[in-house]
Amino acid sequence: MKLRGYHGKIKKDAKIVSNDPQGARLALTVQGTVKSFVDVRPTDSIAFRGPSEKMSESVVELTSVSHPFQITKTETNLEGKIRYDMETVEAGRHYRLKVTNLLQQGNYAGYIRCTTDLEQKPEILIRVNGAIQGDIDVKPKTILLGNLAAQQPTRMGKVIVASWGNKPFQISKLTYDASLLQVTQQSIPGQNGYYLELKPKMETVPPGNQKLTVLSVETDAAPGSPQDVQVHVINSSQASPLGVGGTGGNAPPRDQQAPQPQAPSQ
Repeated sequence: MKLRGYHGKIKKDAKIVSNDPQGARLALTVQGTVKSFVDVRPTDSIAFRGPSEKMSESVVELTSVSHPFQITKTETNLEGKIRYDMETVEAGRHYRLKVTNLLQQGNYAGYIRCTTDLEQKPEILIRVNGAIQGDIDVKPKTILLGNLAAQQPTRMGKVIVASWGNKPFQISKLTYDASLLQVTQQSIPGQNGYYLELKPKMETVPPGNQKLTVLSVETDAAPGSPQDVQVHVINSSQASPLGVGGTGGNAPPRDQQAPQPQAPSQ
């Protein structure tokens, strides 16, 4: 068994098939407990998820199990997205890593690498992931539109733009490919938010093809920080009579300013 990278209780099974007439099949089990030279608790993986203002500091304890050690160097590939500090609790025995999220909105995945003077454990890698929600939430992040199967209506789509704290805001800009999409905006009744209705223009997607485009949403609550939705427009077959997508009318410009919120039709 190769135990590098394992920690705690382990169990591995192996099945053996032979020509032994008394026992052609045999099952072997190896189990035990792997003890690391440095105990990392509660885990060697940190995840920041949710609104940025509700993020709390994460703490990782690094403790010697048998051999004393020193942390000689720390580095990260997440500069500007996290802040971290290595504190010596007991020299040679116990160190405390404190990590704080800095990002206001967006996703990241990286690490903090701790180099030690311990030959048996020269490096400790702490994984750090973030999925940070800003004041405005746009969902879903990916959407499928168009003719997904034969003899089915053309699928339309809906994107919701809402405030986590239910604070008033306006959509200041929508950017999308007007040759592929028709986008209309409506206010959500009783909430500070909007529906974006997406209608694909199937005449621009040949049968048997699909196109990927992006709908970018910017609001006055987070100017200069647009959120993107990946839009897949699929035309797996000829459109059925029940679903003819987005024809007629003048297409809006590619970089159009969003209209003022309108109340939904009665």
